[in-house]
Amino acid sequence: MVDADKYNFQCEHYDEASQMTREFLLTLYVKPPPSPSELSLCDVQAKRVFLKKGVYDQDGPIRLEDLYVNGTVVICARKFKVISHVDDATRKHFAKNGSLCQVDIDESAFSSAGIVIDAAFGSGLGVKRIRTVATGKSTSLTMEFVGAHAMEAMDGVVKTTGLGGSVQVLPSACSTDQIFQGQQNTAKYDGSILIIRPHAVREGYTGTIFQTLVQEGFQISAVQSYSLTRSQVENFYEVYKTVLPSAHYAAMVAELASGVCIVLEVRGSDDVVGRLRELCGPFDVEIARHLRPGTLRAQLGRDNVHNAVHCTDLPEDGVLDPSTSSASYLKQAFATDDVRKPEDGELTTIAARH
Repeated sequence: MVDADKYNFQCEHYDEASQMTREFLLTLYVKPPPSPSELSLCDVQAKRVFLKKGVYDQDGPIRLEDLYVNGTVVICARKFKVISHVDDATRKHFAKNGSLCQVDIDESAFSSAGIVIDAAFGSGLGVKRIRTVATGKSTSLTMEFVGAHAMEAMDGVVKTTGLGGSVQVLPSACSTDQIFQGQQNTAKYDGSILIIRPHAVREGYTGTIFQTLVQEGFQISAVQSYSLTRSQVENFYEVYKTVLPSAHYAAMVAELASGVCIVLEVRGSDDVVGRLRELCGPFDVEIARHLRPGTLRAQLGRDNVHNAVHCTDLPEDGVLDPSTSSASYLKQAFATDDVRKPEDGELTTIAARH
């Protein structure tokens, strides 16, 4: 029997039907590859097992590196947000491997943002949050990365890319939260939108997509990361509900609500909507690979649900209008309700039992 390292997390799940937030203890059992990780879930308020120990990877592999504080994970079609690390072993692991840093890229270096993101992913860092920020008459791109020794790793990325004069690396602080909580955006509302799906963000394709857009002559005028609720995704995808088979529609909703997605406003001349659709390729990944092998979906997609990007498939819906419901859903900052704080020792006691 293979020994597993055990990690414990205080998590919350917001049930949209009841509009209640429930608190859980998530225990992750990490085994050496190729063995899959196992997990269990305990309902803290009810003090009972919610999911017994087992492998639950229907929504994708459960990865330890995604379980930093405020990170999200989808288990059995439910999204759980990590509130805290419960025991010393978990806290020590993430103190070493879950550090944060802020990266600011000047507008002059926007065309190299994809190179920086790719190099960061290659150094073991993941994108936690990203957005464009108006700074006077110019725009900057602010990102927060998470990973082992994030500051040192990012300093190495900047040196490797030779962008030291245009990229600033800072420790994450309260000012970082203020940047991402701000309501101001840099959208021009005269382009189209492209959404990098959560699976593509997790799999490290964000930088590749940024680079491809720049190489194809598009301008990225606004960027914002979101963690959408299921009801918000259902509103956004409402037009597809009567077009796609119900199982496919439900899977699309679950995927877009499964974690962080990144929304880009893309601008350009000469039919930006049509050119962006051409670059994304056919919705069906297999068709894309046969007919349009150079497109984003052909190269980065896995299947028709995990097809890397979303873009409009109707020309009349392509140009952003600030009055449309789709645009408003993608511009909002979504807050989470407070949850009951655990009593002293409660989570630790439950963790010791499982």
